[in-house]
Amino acid sequence: MKLIVLRAIYFGSVVVTEGKEIETLEQHGRELIQKGYAKEKEVVHPEPEPKKNTKAKKEK
Repeated sequence: MKLIVLRAIYFGSVVVTEGKEIETLEQHGRELIQKGYAKEKEVVHPEPEPKKNTKAKKEK
């Protein structure tokens, strides 16, 4: 689970400051979110390109 740190925390033997991204297990991430130390990183998925409208021509 990817998170954005909202308050400085000690994570992985390092102090991680506000605005930095961390990756942790799902349960640990939920605990950090619940305590207000982090928020879930918003994943932006690019919109798929529209498919071209090409139809095969029928053969007689």
